This record gives sequence, structure tokens and C-alpha cells, in this order.
Amino acid sequence: MRTSRWNRQGAAAGLAAALFAAILGTLAAAAVGQARQDPFRIQVQVEAVNLGVAVSDERGRFVSGLTAEDFVVREDGVPQQISFFAAEAAPLTILVLLDASLSMRASLDYVKEAAATFVDRLWEGDVAMIGEFNDRVRFGGEFTDDRFRLTANIMALDPLGPTALYDASIMALERLHFADGDRKVLLIFTDGDDSRSMGFGSEMSAGDAIEAARLTDAVVYAIGFEGNGARVNKRFLRRLTEETGGQALFPERTGDLIGSFARIEADMHAQYRLAYIPREAERDGEWREIEVSVRGRRDLLARTRNGYYAFPSEE
Repeated sequence: MRTSRWNRQGAAAGLAAALFAAILGTLAAAAVGQARQDPFRIQVQVEAVNLGVAVSDERGRFVSGLTAEDFVVREDGVPQQISFFAAEAAPLTILVLLDASLSMRASLDYVKEAAATFVDRLWEGDVAMIGEFNDRVRFGGEFTDDRFRLTANIMALDPLGPTALYDASIMALERLHFADGDRKVLLIFTDGDDSRSMGFGSEMSAGDAIEAARLTDAVVYAIGFEGNGARVNKRFLRRLTEETGGQALFPERTGDLIGSFARIEADMHAQYRLAYIPREAERDGEWREIEVSVRGRRDLLARTRNGYYAFPSEE
């Protein structure tokens, strides 16, 4: 496995600084066409805006059979014309990010079983990568459909140390941003909060991680396991997932873990794909709010990312 570490020393500090500048970088410089050469930059130049949309009823069940005419898309309140629509499932590029901090030891076997079952159920065409984190962040090789290799990475999990949840989320989003694939998913599993408040966790903050999620096109899901008296940061995980159109689940028993992974797997595959070309296409680096609804159906919830930054094109 290749190892990356975020701390205040040496090259790792340079990586943290570079990525921090990338996700929060100067929009003014971009607006005047000054292309930055930062290799860790995370930003999106928008031609068409691509959306994955999950639609559920009042009981949380996926609603199938909808067409493009059923959807209403608004950007900053302005209705948009849908230029692409697909209802069939598309292959996913998935990064499964597992908490490997010391608090995981009590539930380790259950977590390994649930994560291994998840990768064993990947759909044809899906590729995945396993990541693990405590105060370090490690990724197991490259994205692959080799379930044996993915399972081996899961079974090698050996919890130790504090939790750098925010840093791990940012680095996983960066890894996904530069990966191949039209639909990208980050699935985070954790049983605790970041150790930042105790001086042993992330260099970055919760706000930085949420900003990174806004700057990428990945959909984020999270499982916050509350068993064994865990104190999960529900507020952070909910904000991170809702920002991208994903979901956060908080099972309380180890016996519910496989079901939680299965529920998320079903949700990430059961999405409509929409695209539109913004009618007001000025690329000023500002945030654009997106709202998707189902025409005439207030009983249905359409879930997608909250918006995007309209960065200027680079010449």
C-alpha cells in the first residue's frame, strides 16, 4: 500500500498546504484566466452540468419509471432545459474509506465482514479502491474490479491510533477527482469523531472537508456506527453527504452493518442521470445553487448535489 501522512513536518505539510490552497484557492486569479499549476487542485470547469438524482417516496423507497419530462431542474432559481437523461444504471468508481483508529477494535470483525460483503456485491463494470485512516491515510493500490484484492485489503485492516476524519475525507475526494469514470462515489465508514480537538487528528477542518466535497463531482455516503458507546459526528457526516446528494446512516448494532452497506449500495446504483447546459453560463467562479424536483409530486423527494462552482475555462 502507498502511504500518505498529514502532519506539520516535511513534505506532508507541503501536501496539506497545496491541497488546502487548491480547494479554497483564489477565485480572483481564476477569473482573470491565471491558470495555476498546482497538481493537487480540485475544481470543475463547467460545460454541461451532470447530475445523479435519486428519487424516493415518503417511505424512502426508490421510485422508478420516471422520464425526463417528470423532472424540473433549477439553477439559482432559473428553470433549466434537460439536455441528457438516462434511467439505466451506469458503472461506478467507488472509494471505500474505512476508519482504522483504535476505537474500531471492538467491532473490527463485523466491519470487515460488512465491507467485504459490500465489495462482493459490486455490479458488473464497477471498480473500487479501499482506503483506511487513523492519523494516517492509506490507499490500497488502484481502482479495480478484482474482488479478491479488495477483500484482502479489507482483511488487512489493523486499527491503531487517533482519527483524522477530515483529512482522510479530503484526500479520498482528491483521489476520486483524478480517477476515471463518469459516476464517482465515496463511502466513508467511521465509528467516531475527528481527534482534531485533542490535538491528534486532522490538519484540516470539517469546513474544509465540506468545501472539498462541493468542489468535486463525487457523491458521498457515510455509515456512522454508534455501537460500543461511539460518539459519531453526525452533523459533519450529514452535511458532507447532503452536500453531494448522498446519504448518512447511523446503525446502532453490529448486526445492522451489512444491511446498512447494502442499503447504500442500492441507493448509489438506483439513480437517474441528468445533464443540462446552464442558461446563464457566465463563469465567474461563483457558487450556483441546484434544485431538482419531480413535477407535480410533492410526495416524492429528489436528492442530488446542492450546486457547483462555475469556474472559468483555462486557455
